[in-house]
Amino acid sequence: MAPKRSAKALSNVPKRKKAVMCLTEKIRVLDKLRSGLSYSAVGREFNVNESTIRYIQKKEDDIRRSVREAAPESAKVTSIVRDAAMEKMEKQLNLWIQEMTTNKKSMVDSVVVRLKAKEIYSHVTQGQEKVKPFSASAGWLARFKRRYHMKNVKLGQKAGPADEEAAEEFKKYLLSIIHEKGYMEEQVFNADETGLFYKNVGRRTYIMQMASKAPGFKSFKDRATLLLCANAKGDFKCKPLMVHRAQNPQALRGKNLNRMPVHWRWNKKAWMASEIFWDWFHNCFIPEAERYLHSKNLAFRILLILDSAPVHCHEELENAHPDIEVLFMPPNTASLIQPLSQGIIKAFKAHYTRELYSKAFEALDANEETTMMDYWNSVTIRNVIDYISTAWDSIRQATINNCWANVWPDCVKTFEGFEGVRESIKNSVENIMHIAQQISGEGFRDMREGDVEDILAEMAVEPTNKDLDEIAKHGTGVSDDDGSDEGQPKSPRIVPLTAAKIAEWNSALEKIFHDMEECDPVLERSLTFKRLTSTAFVPYAETLKDLRRKAKQTRLKEFFKPVWEGELPTPSTHCESRTPEVELSDLTCHPH
Repeated sequence: MAPKRSAKALSNVPKRKKAVMCLTEKIRVLDKLRSGLSYSAVGREFNVNESTIRYIQKKEDDIRRSVREAAPESAKVTSIVRDAAMEKMEKQLNLWIQEMTTNKKSMVDSVVVRLKAKEIYSHVTQGQEKVKPFSASAGWLARFKRRYHMKNVKLGQKAGPADEEAAEEFKKYLLSIIHEKGYMEEQVFNADETGLFYKNVGRRTYIMQMASKAPGFKSFKDRATLLLCANAKGDFKCKPLMVHRAQNPQALRGKNLNRMPVHWRWNKKAWMASEIFWDWFHNCFIPEAERYLHSKNLAFRILLILDSAPVHCHEELENAHPDIEVLFMPPNTASLIQPLSQGIIKAFKAHYTRELYSKAFEALDANEETTMMDYWNSVTIRNVIDYISTAWDSIRQATINNCWANVWPDCVKTFEGFEGVRESIKNSVENIMHIAQQISGEGFRDMREGDVEDILAEMAVEPTNKDLDEIAKHGTGVSDDDGSDEGQPKSPRIVPLTAAKIAEWNSALEKIFHDMEECDPVLERSLTFKRLTSTAFVPYAETLKDLRRKAKQTRLKEFFKPVWEGELPTPSTHCESRTPEVELSDLTCHPH
């Protein structure tokens, strides 16, 4: 009997590379089988297993139908059988783009193409039952371009010559304003919105497929709108503003919404609205920017750059504050010159997705019985806020500063350029894919770079007029009322934070420190844990001191408060009394 090979030896054996055949090659395989060749002979000719050849023959009808519906360019690069309606739509869309760009000499950008795709899809599926939803996402557009070899067609992130011309004119105007008025890198800011599907783990993964089939599943429930803002120097990032659908989610009951890592706002659709933006400008942006500039010993003079979205209160902001000048970019130029669109938002989403996947892997690794569905259901908006804060903090100053190169080149100090930004994002994407491949569950091990890019490409959703009417009807903003969603359980009893409770935690930590020092043979390890934990506990230690100080002051007042057994004296008409009979602790005026 041959000796068994060790696990180490098996691990060194190179794995056979998986053969991925496009639809055109699969048609050739089927034609070979029809000519009378055996499964094994065809497998040897195409260098694949016999089982693969059998599987292709089993799917012959679907493969031939998909090739008939698809354009030749798509069949040469597509490896899976796709929905007939999608193939028809893309084939017609490709013809429309050729007509617009070749015959009519028109320019079409990504927005126009995606709207046309949805229009054609609605037409080809008219009257059909069980039509699959199609959102014409940025990720789909990128894959469509690859399938039809549109490398030279200006779609996606590039606009037409008119937009480029407008962008250049705005750039010149901006630089003239900066030079004439002497704005410094610390005083120039850019703000923009982005959509965040905060539980998006990839549409091809098992978890998303199962979740979409669950009763009552609605993807918008896991979507929020974020407003991000940073200055040109890159050393200051405003606290993100988060617009959620719930006014008072259960996961945040008992939490001070004003003391979170995000500014919390809400409406029923989780969309940005002009009222929310106006509130952010006055009550969030101005105070934060003023504190920052004061810490830098700089004058409170600000130049804020925004895109031309209607929610940005164009007319109102022009004279909203005497020390803040607002410039609006021309339409369809944000993708060319807006700093947040040059990589800052994408870097943020890469960090957020990496954090989401990392926490998933930790949860599954800690408990073998935990499934990805269990983790997905356990993620609350409280976790999401934590991940958002971590991701926003992870963006380096150099990344932000480099993203201003297209609109204000002279302010860039690190000289890494966009290559450095793209390299950083690429590393994050590779890290996400590496973590995903370690997560058990169908769809994660097969995750591709395009799936991650699809997640990072999600943009803010702009409401229609009908949606705006609905938002106005339900209201927007923040409220202290119990604005829970219908069907949610009642708010649990809030346990107050007391000095006794913090002292209890402190005693528990001291016991843990003592046990570790007694039991851990590596003293350095236990001391390191004690030092790091003690540092993290400092905010609670300061709160404990504050609570004890207030309690001591209250006891002193009670101790010195006299016991009055007679009638109270008639109050004097003068605030100051030179010879009072008694001094009551609640009087506002005291004798001198």
